[in-house]
Amino acid sequence: MADGGSALVSVRYDKNAALIPFMNKLANRCQPLQQIEMNIRLSSNNTAQQIFEVFKNCKQTMELENIFQWNESYPNFNNILEDINNEQLYEIFCDNNIIGVICINNKQEPEYKKIDWSDKNGKALIIHRLAVNPLFQNKGFATKLMTFAENYASNSDFTSIRLDAYSGNEKALKLYERRGYDRKGQIAFSGRSLPFFCFEKVIKK
Repeated sequence: MADGGSALVSVRYDKNAALIPFMNKLANRCQPLQQIEMNIRLSSNNTAQQIFEVFKNCKQTMELENIFQWNESYPNFNNILEDINNEQLYEIFCDNNIIGVICINNKQEPEYKKIDWSDKNGKALIIHRLAVNPLFQNKGFATKLMTFAENYASNSDFTSIRLDAYSGNEKALKLYERRGYDRKGQIAFSGRSLPFFCFEKVIKK
């Protein structure tokens, strides 16, 4: 789900094989990254199904890489609808096709209370469910979404950003570390074999 090199990720799942020729055509049209208009907008019910497909395809791709970050119950379609209704889900798109999404709000998991955060008295923006269609990974789209979230926090009254990342997802961990996020500890969620690392970036002191 995170950024890496510049090569297009090969698709190794076939559940949505009928979409692959179309998505490859779209991927080619959206290259090079620097020359396309990358739009980010609030998600709506009109794109909810597309977003769910992005989540499913990311989950399948991760599992092929032995990354069991998500399971059959999470993230689910109701998560998407709730995020949309709360106006907390943003999507990056090309030609009205969803490339990736990010959820941002101030909702912290109860497990976050165990972490010794640096920003103890400020207001933290929380990042959830960052996902990029596997066909568009390693092309800077996750970075674009993270930049959007950080700018959103800086332009609002947030003083820091927090998130958790599956410890078995090296790409995601490297993305956050490259962007200056500090690892503050780890937490566990039921149904996951490995812990999640908690990251923080203080943006206002």
